Amino acid sequence: MKYLYSSAIILLCLGLAKFLSNLIDSPFPTPLLAMLILLLLLLSGVVKEHQLKPCASPLLNFMPIFFIPAGVGIIEHLTLIGHYWPLLICVLIFVPLTSVLLIASIIAYFRGRHNDI
Repeated sequence: MKYLYSSAIILLCLGLAKFLSNLIDSPFPTPLLAMLILLLLLLSGVVKEHQLKPCASPLLNFMPIFFIPAGVGIIEHLTLIGHYWPLLICVLIFVPLTSVLLIASIIAYFRGRHNDI
């Protein structure tokens, strides 16, 4: 019975997310919205952790299987990655660095302003 109750909570969150996604016609991914709904239910105390544990624990044990296709894709495209590695390094280093610097400069600008009313 505890497995049925646990899976029902997870499936209800997914169903609610699907309903909301269709209602507001949003491109937001439904599984991510379902996880946010579940997080809100957990944080508010409506759902307790022990209620989800029977169904969530086996799912977490098999989670690495979902990352295997991404690893295989990287291995299959090693020659392509080897050909474009300078561009990839630039993108992986300079884009986050410039984003952080831009955000820091905007914050510094607004912190330095004085609102005189």
